[in-house]
Amino acid sequence: MRTEALDWGRFMNGEVEKKRMSRSSTLAISTSSTLTMVPLHISATTGMAGDATWSSILETVISIADWLCVGVIIFAGIRWMFGDRTKAMELLIGSASGYLLIRHARDIQLWLAGI
Repeated sequence: MRTEALDWGRFMNGEVEKKRMSRSSTLAISTSSTLTMVPLHISATTGMAGDATWSSILETVISIADWLCVGVIIFAGIRWMFGDRTKAMELLIGSASGYLLIRHARDIQLWLAGI
C-alpha cells in the first residue's frame, strides 16, 4: 500500500474519492493471515501409521513449548509493566514467531519434502 499526499481543500470539500482494493488482493491478504494460524495437521502422526512412542514424545515436546510460550508472555508482560516496553515487544514477537515455528514444524517438514 502506498502513501499518497492529498490536497487538503479538495479533501474537505469531498472531491477526493476513496480508492478501492481489488477483490484478489483482499482475498490474498485474508487468506494468508488465516492460513498462517491454522495448522495443516492437528498432530504430527494424525492419519499416519507410526510408532506410538514417537507420538507421545512429540505431544510432550509441544506441551512443553506451549507452557514455555505462556511463561515468556507473562515475563514480557512484567517487563512491560515495569517500563521496559522495547524488550517486552522483542520477547512477544520472538515468542510468537517461535511458537508458530514449533507448532508448524511438521507441516514445514512435509512441505520441504514435497519440493
